[in-house]
Parts: sequence; structure tokens; C-alpha cells
Amino acid sequence: MKIKIITALFSVCIALSGIAGFTLFVQADNTEYSYSFYNTQASDHTTPRSKDTSNKVYVHAKSGPALKYTVEGATATGYWHTRSSQITINSGHTARITNSVKKNGETRARLELVRTTTAYTYSKGSWNPDPS
Repeated sequence: MKIKIITALFSVCIALSGIAGFTLFVQADNTEYSYSFYNTQASDHTTPRSKDTSNKVYVHAKSGPALKYTVEGATATGYWHTRSSQITINSGHTARITNSVKKNGETRARLELVRTTTAYTYSKGSWNPDPS
């Protein structure tokens, strides 16, 4: 009898947690993902992230030489495509980059990072594909 009661309570907990996590729409968030770029490389990419809204991509360049940024988009199994203009952001500045990732039906975004100068140092910052 005790096992049946515990199993029933466990099932109710699982069901309630599933209901609590259900939403009718996807909301933007304030999670910032860090990146680090070593400026002896010509270019690199950030780790791909889910792109759930048509919001502009937020970038905060925190330290190091300026970089050129481009937003790229892809489906879960597709190829990466350029989805914004290339913009230069200096250290200590932030920008919101207009992009067409969602407009093209893509669900993932990443930043292409291109150096503006060769240097033996890192450019560091953070970004968010779906800022609120």
C-alpha cells in the first residue's frame, strides 16, 4: 500500500512539473553567453545558441581589440548563412544587431567574429541571441 501511495505522489509531482513548465509562447530572456577570441586568428565563431524570437542580437564587447561581428543562422541540421550586416564594436561598447534568422525559418544563431588588428591578446565579451 505504501508503495502505491508513493508512486501516486511521484506521478502527481511529475505531472505538475510538466504543467508548470508549459507555455503558449516563447519569451525572450536576459541570459548572456560569454565568448573569447584570440586576435592572432583571422576569424572564429561563438557557440551556436537557440534563436526563438525575431529580436535583435545583443553584443557586449568587454575587453581587447575591436572585432567585426556578423550574425549567422541555421536550422538544426542545416548550413550556416549570413543573416546580418557586419558591424565593428569597440571594447567597452554594446550593440544590437538587426538580423533575419527567424524570418528565414532558422532556429539557431551564432556570431562570426573577425579581427580588426593582429594582436597577441584576447577580445572578450558576451552576447544574447534573444534579449528581452
